[in-house]
Amino acid sequence: MIVDLSHVLHSGLQVYPGDPEVEILQALSVQNDYVNVLSVHMGSQSGTHLDSPYHVFSDGKRLSEIPLEAFMGPGILIDATGLDERQEIPTERFISVDVSGASIALVHTGWSNYFGTERYKAHPFPNIESLEYLRKHGISTIALDFLSLDRTPAEGEDFTLVNHYFWSIDNAIIGENFTNFAAITVPRPLISMLPLNLGPSDGAPVRAIASW
Repeated sequence: MIVDLSHVLHSGLQVYPGDPEVEILQALSVQNDYVNVLSVHMGSQSGTHLDSPYHVFSDGKRLSEIPLEAFMGPGILIDATGLDERQEIPTERFISVDVSGASIALVHTGWSNYFGTERYKAHPFPNIESLEYLRKHGISTIALDFLSLDRTPAEGEDFTLVNHYFWSIDNAIIGENFTNFAAITVPRPLISMLPLNLGPSDGAPVRAIASW
C-alpha cells in the first residue's frame, strides 16, 4: 500500500505569508511547439517541502549536505487531532507514544483539511518539551500536516521561530504542509520524502509517500 502525502503544486497555491507565489503555466504546447512544457515559478518552501538548518541558521547545513538517509525511514504517527485553532498541542500527545525504532515523526492534526483557506494559518503547534522528547528518543526528522513547526501569528501577534531553532540544531530536518496522514492505517509506515535536488538550498519541495 502506498499513500501520497503531498499536496498538488499549482498556480495560486497557498504559501507561508511573504513567500514567493506559485505560478505554473503552459510554456510550450504540442499544437504550437511539438511538445508540452510547463513554466514553473515558486519558492523553495512551496507546497509539501523540507527545511534544512540553513533555513533559519546562516551557518546551518544546506539541504545538499544532509545525508539522504534523513529523508527515508520508519515513521511513527503522533495523534494531535481534535484541537482548537492556534492551540498548543498537549505534551501528552507526544510522550504517550513509544517512538523507539522510528526516525521520522508524523504529527497528525487533520489541519491539512483546511489547506488553501485562511483557517490553515491558525494551526495547532507543538511545544519545546514535546520536541525534546522526540529528539531524545532518536527522531531526526519531523513532518507536519500544517503550515509551520512554529505558531503562525495572527495579525498583530509576535513572530517566533523558537521551535525551528530548537529542531534545526544538530542537523535535524523539518517537513511542512504534508497531507493524507489519516489514510495511514499502520502504526509504523515506511516514509520517503526525497527533496528536489536544488543544490545548497534552504529547503525544497518533496513528493512524500508512506508505504507498508
